[in-house]
Amino acid sequence: MIFRMHVFLICCMLMISCCRIKAIRVIGRSTTVTVGDNARMFCQLLETNEKLTRITWQKRTRETLTNKNFFVITPEGKTENINGLGDRAEFIGNTQEIIGSILLKNVLSLDEGVYTCIFNIFPSGPFETEIHLNVQVPPVVGVTTDVIPVVGESEVTLATCTAAKAQPAADVSWHLGALSHSVKVQTKVSADPEGFFTVKSYLISVASKDLNQQKVQCLVNHISLNEELILDHTLVIHYPPEIVYIRSVNVSATCQVFQCVADANPQPTFTWSRENKHLSSRVDADRLMILLTSDSNGLYVCSASNQYGNGTGTLYVQVFRECTTVCWILFIGILLLLGFTAIYFVWKFYLISRIIKFTSNLTERMWHFEQDPVATDSPRPTRNGRQNVQESITLKNQTHIHQAQYHQQRNQDSL
Repeated sequence: MIFRMHVFLICCMLMISCCRIKAIRVIGRSTTVTVGDNARMFCQLLETNEKLTRITWQKRTRETLTNKNFFVITPEGKTENINGLGDRAEFIGNTQEIIGSILLKNVLSLDEGVYTCIFNIFPSGPFETEIHLNVQVPPVVGVTTDVIPVVGESEVTLATCTAAKAQPAADVSWHLGALSHSVKVQTKVSADPEGFFTVKSYLISVASKDLNQQKVQCLVNHISLNEELILDHTLVIHYPPEIVYIRSVNVSATCQVFQCVADANPQPTFTWSRENKHLSSRVDADRLMILLTSDSNGLYVCSASNQYGNGTGTLYVQVFRECTTVCWILFIGILLLLGFTAIYFVWKFYLISRIIKFTSNLTERMWHFEQDPVATDSPRPTRNGRQNVQESITLKNQTHIHQAQYHQQRNQDSL
């Protein structure tokens, strides 16, 4: 009989205990924040009217691997900070409603871990729940070139895009544009002992002169970022001077300035020299000022060099400035002489034409005079008289013809 009573009492106590456990409970919500933000950690005791004696918060993080108290709240709402969090922990709950929520300000990466909210009530004792605080750490990003590539035949790293010290790991990619077919991408992810991830993405290709100053973009995405990060980068390739030439940049009345131009990276240093003669012209880095005198005639050499090689360009100078005045005087004199000679021949031609025309007119008149009829009351000339007149006319004509031929011959001789 006594044994049955004991069994009955034990069963009753178990039933009461089970009912109590099912009725009283603590609820909480885990939270995720970004480093530097504030974390709200909510917890509340439900289904009880028992007296609250204390609310205690514990934490277990990478710094503290076991649960340690860090914050205590009394039924009156007074708080006590323990173990160094100080003013970063603030009570935002309500003891009347048995809400023990706290605000953790300016969250650090080391704050990530498990937080336990414990309600102490009388006479049932403590009830608790665990809250996980996840801290997102945005990456530290940048695009670098550890060793500047030099033009060659083997593959080298052109640039490295890094997203470091992130939690969780960031996603890194490239926007290459026209270089997408000539450049390879290689990505590596690593984690440090503190649980932070570093992602490095490499651009790999054979360094060539054509890649120098090409634009690329590194794209970084992370759960803590509101938008994609775009990092612009310009590729830098080093190569020796390959093309060196000299150009004229300024001309004055007394001198001329030449510039030595070289295609190289980094920019080369320039050295001027003169073939077989001392260089007396003024030199200013890549520029050479040459006086416009005959002493400046000759071959000039510009040498461009950097740490990867050198190249040369040549310039031949021939100055004609000193004979310019004499040449112009001679040229003008020749033009004047030709002009006077042309005028003289035109005048002579005109004069001969006039003489020939005069002679022709005179001959024609005399011919008409001979053919004119003689008046009836005039004495008729005898046959011998007519013959004498005709011979006289013929003689005169021959005289004029000989004179014209004489003048024409003199004209030709003078020509």
